[in-house]
Parts: sequence; structure tokens; C-alpha cells
Amino acid sequence: MQSLNWRKHGDAGVAAHRAARYAARTGPRPARRLVAASVLAVVLTAARPSARGAEETRTVTDLAGRRVTVPGRVERLVALGPGCLRLVAYLGAVDKVVGMEEMERRIDKAWYFRPYAAALPNAYFELPVVGPGGPGKLPDFERVMLCRADVIFVVSIDPTQIQNIQAKTGIPTVCLSYGELGVWREAARESLVLLGKILDREDRAKAVNAYVSTLEEDLTHRTRDAGAAGGPGTYFGGISFKGAHGLTSTQGGYPPARMAGARNVADAPGKEGHLFVDKEQIMLWNPDTIFVDIGSKAVLEQDFEKDRAFYRLLNATRTGRVFSLLPYNYYNTNIEIAILNAYFIGKCLYPDRFNDVTMRTKADEILGTFLGICAEGEMPAYGVVTFPATGPVQWRAP
Repeated sequence: MQSLNWRKHGDAGVAAHRAARYAARTGPRPARRLVAASVLAVVLTAARPSARGAEETRTVTDLAGRRVTVPGRVERLVALGPGCLRLVAYLGAVDKVVGMEEMERRIDKAWYFRPYAAALPNAYFELPVVGPGGPGKLPDFERVMLCRADVIFVVSIDPTQIQNIQAKTGIPTVCLSYGELGVWREAARESLVLLGKILDREDRAKAVNAYVSTLEEDLTHRTRDAGAAGGPGTYFGGISFKGAHGLTSTQGGYPPARMAGARNVADAPGKEGHLFVDKEQIMLWNPDTIFVDIGSKAVLEQDFEKDRAFYRLLNATRTGRVFSLLPYNYYNTNIEIAILNAYFIGKCLYPDRFNDVTMRTKADEILGTFLGICAEGEMPAYGVVTFPATGPVQWRAP
């Protein structure tokens, strides 16, 4: 091993040296020295740019404002952090992924929680695990290096740590972003464009962004002049935000509500984003219509058993105007679910303006365009929720 001068290769050499040490620790004792030397040679070869690679590089500015030089052609990648793999899936580039997070293997894969997970091929779940996943969680650097990725993409990792990942692996590391959690902001659109540029999927990135704009314009057209001040009040409760919550979990500026022209009673200047409110405040608002997040179903059911009277006093529960929505914040933003929620909200509030929309058909259209899948099985949301005088909460299918 001493004959391989890893120091002269800079960050890539340091990274390769660590990978060799990892291989030396994990192999059978008699073979460790040979394995370590082989891994070091392989990784250094991969890290050393060929003449073609040196010519075919480009420098991009990522969402953290960092200038990163990436290969002109990317065939292998690792996606780290909440929602990073989702963006890759939107572009149809999952075949380039060579390492996975444990979080992606562990959390729910149903289409209505994480549609992109339902679109992953079985082979994806056989990939080597490179780290735990989750907000701000760093990968195992040596495992990442052994995947021999051309580029690492990350979401929700501090820029200082992003630089640390790049330095310790010797692999270009690019920061992507969704913007604020729960909102599809310009940062997400820019991330798709950047990802498309690096992965040679620019046309696909433009098509996805254009499709989102088309849907937003359609919703705006349908709900023009609806939800004006003084119109029916609507409350959005049980909002999933880094976990499930009860009815007091809501959101000011709830994006699907805005897209559907709903008058959200929780909207207030300077209060955009997730918040908790008191039950007394919900009673004061006494909204005409309530939408609840199906992701918080168990928590809502437990709370109803403890405080049945509160739910029964609300005008929306007495008139049968409580409806269920899909959770669109699940390991970051499922933009396709947020838009689908907006269409259902529109159907409930302004049925005459959405009478041509069938939720199953719309779900298949949106999921198909984003991910090439359809809404299989029973729709778990988009139905009426009843809080009876006796017995448990009733979740009716649409």
C-alpha cells in the first residue's frame, strides 16, 4: 500500500485512502492487505480524470451559491437528503443512482405517501446503503466512495457540510433545494433545471416545470373571483409536518388552498407556514368546511375519543363538511400530491367549476406525467370524514 502515493491526488486521494482502509477493516484478515490495495488502486483510477473527462467538464452554480465542477457526462450518482431522490425520479434518471439511503428503504412506499417511491424499480432497493438519510444527516463517506458516483446531489444539508462531503469523498457535490418545507417555491424549479442540465435531462426538466405551470394556470382560471373576503371559511387541520399531528396542526398560506382559491381562516399577515393553534381558536373561527390530512388519521382518531364534544360542536362536522386530503409533505414536498389536493379542494368548495374533474382520472394524469405511474388500489383520501355521536371516526371512500 505504501507504494501507492495517495497524498498527491489531493481530496480524491484522501478519499480513496479512506475507502481502502474501510475495505481493509471489513474483509477476511488474510486478504485484507490485498483487498485494501486493490480498492485504493480502483478508487484512485476512478478519481483520476481521463483526458476525455478533463475536457468534458462543466462548472455550475448550485442552490447554495457554490461553484462546482462536474463531469460533462454523468452516468452514476448518489442522492442524499429529504426529497433529493424525488427530483431525480421526476427527471426519469433513477437508473443512474448507485447508492441509497436507509430512510428510503424504511419509510412508507405507498403511492399516496411518496409517489416517487412507488415508481422505483425493485433493483433500486438492492443498491448499497450509503447512510441513514434524513434532514442534515451525513452519509458514510467510505460507502459513498465505494459506489464510484460521478456526482453527489444533496438536499437539506448545511453548505459547510456539503463542502465537507465533497472534500472527504473527492466527488463533486451539488446542493439542490425545495425552498421552504411545504411550499413549491422557485428554488424547486431551479433545482430541476440544474439537475436536468447536469444529467442531460434538460428537456424533461422544462416539461415538468411547464406542466406544473399549466396546472396552476388551470386552477387559477377555474377559481377566479372565488373565495373572496367574506366567503365561506375553510380550515386545514391535522397537517403533517415532520410527523403526524392533531386537528390543531395547520398552515397559513397552505399552498393547495391558495391554488384552489379557498379562504383559509388561518391565513394572517406574517404567519405563512406551519403553526399550531388552540382548539378555542378553531371554535372561534368555526369554519364552514374542514379538510384533514389523512397522514394524521391515527392521531385525529385518538384525539376525537378524548374530546368528542369539541369536534361535535364545530359547524363543519354538524353539516357533513369535513373532507380528507393526502399528505403532501412526506420526506419533503410531493408537488404532484399538493396539486391533486388543490383540485379536490376546488371540487368541494366550487363543485360547478370542477364538475368535469374526476379525482381518479386526475390522479392518474398527474402521477403519470410526473412519474409514469397510476393511482393503484383504493383512494385513501378525497372522501367525507364523519365524527359521530358514538363510535369511531368514519373515513368514507370517495
